[in-house]
Amino acid sequence: MEEVVKSNKKRRLLILAVIFLSLSLLGQFSAILIPAITGEAPAVNSLGGMILWTGLLFLSVWSLNGKKKLVGFIVGAVVGLLVNFSVGVFAGYNNAKFDSIAEAVEASNANLPRMIDDETRLDSVAIDQTAKQYYFRMSLVDFEKQEIDLEFLEENFVEFTKPSTCEITEFQVFFSEGYTINYVYSDKTAQLVSSFSIQAGDCGE
Repeated sequence: MEEVVKSNKKRRLLILAVIFLSLSLLGQFSAILIPAITGEAPAVNSLGGMILWTGLLFLSVWSLNGKKKLVGFIVGAVVGLLVNFSVGVFAGYNNAKFDSIAEAVEASNANLPRMIDDETRLDSVAIDQTAKQYYFRMSLVDFEKQEIDLEFLEENFVEFTKPSTCEITEFQVFFSEGYTINYVYSDKTAQLVSSFSIQAGDCGE
């Protein structure tokens, strides 16, 4: 009877250990995955933590199921190593994607400012990849703010700019990634006049 009580107590302790280690591992994984989304590779010292926590977790699970604890630790350590490596690869991919988009925007700005009609100049394009915002900054070169018909500007945006933006294949790629396309208008003195935004859901309207 005493042995059964000890066995049950040991099992409860192992279950608590598994819960604690699972939560610790979740925190460790979040600490390397969230930065990886923005292209930041895992810190060098995160590898040891990942190996240790997964090793201890597998050790506890193995022990709970009556298997060899050392084998469990080794298996867990290998899993931790692979997870850390995979997150590093993921970060590298995202970093390359961020860099290529930034380079494309920089190349576009090299040809700006440029007149796109008799009254409107495209001054610059900008992108915030973290917030997923794409900006086109425009100037109405012949007018000051008080001279601009804002109602007409909005109508022109709804009737022409918005539909054409939704139809452009390159923008559809950005929409699929959750980006918002923003058109920001200033007057000839660089004073902000108005801005308009388009999201993927707007294109079906």
